Amino acid sequence: MDLKILKINRLIPTVLILSFLLAYFLPGGGKSEMIETTLGVVGLLFAILVGFFITDLWTRFQKIRENVAVEVSGLQTYYLFVKIMNRFPGHKEWAREQQELIDEYVRKFFEVEWTDYGKIDPYFNKIIESLKDVGKLKTDNEVETYTNMLPLLNGVTTSREKLFMYGKDKLSKAEWTVIISLASILLFSIFYLNTGHFSSILLTGALTSAVIILLLILRDLNNLSFGEEMVSFEPYETIFDVLGKPRFYLKKDIESGRVKPPRDREYRTD
Repeated sequence: MDLKILKINRLIPTVLILSFLLAYFLPGGGKSEMIETTLGVVGLLFAILVGFFITDLWTRFQKIRENVAVEVSGLQTYYLFVKIMNRFPGHKEWAREQQELIDEYVRKFFEVEWTDYGKIDPYFNKIIESLKDVGKLKTDNEVETYTNMLPLLNGVTTSREKLFMYGKDKLSKAEWTVIISLASILLFSIFYLNTGHFSSILLTGALTSAVIILLLILRDLNNLSFGEEMVSFEPYETIFDVLGKPRFYLKKDIESGRVKPPRDREYRTD
């Protein structure tokens, strides 16, 4: 299984077990004033940096979730107006085309990661370009309905641009290098001071687990795999419900455990 998408709740038990086993079987050199000083300084730096990055990435996650809500609700409302247009003579074929274009766009969304979100621009642009094919608007109701659809797509476009920007805003290799280096020094110091006594083993195992779990949280926030069902899957699946089409899931996401298809309804796979 790809460790990049292995969820943290699956890793925590393994991390805890390995941390305490290592603390038990790898007693260190005991008391050392230099190592104690190093542990204090590096521990403080690590805590400050990780705390700052987690806060920054959590803010990014919240902004992405907000813009996902705008995009999803915009597309859903837009299609409801499409259904209204479908009731007017001469627009049935156009309305059917809109359904297929939105369906195609959302299916393509699941094939890209957030850093590559811009790759599905052509599929969204098809929806916008298809507005010119709506046909002649003969009544005031048709004009009013069509007019209300335009700001919805404009709002979706704005949210998409923000999502693309936030999706690319990840920790750099330099930042990861600093974090991993500090974590390595921190873990070395913790194990070096392990005396092998019961209390020391408990403290070493607990501190080791805490450091590794913080790194995993940072990884998941950075990759947007933390809470990804709230931003990457479930909201967009509801668009298929509005379209009146079965939900869509990639086989690789099902096999990796990233998503769990519903058992009580029909769904599609690639």
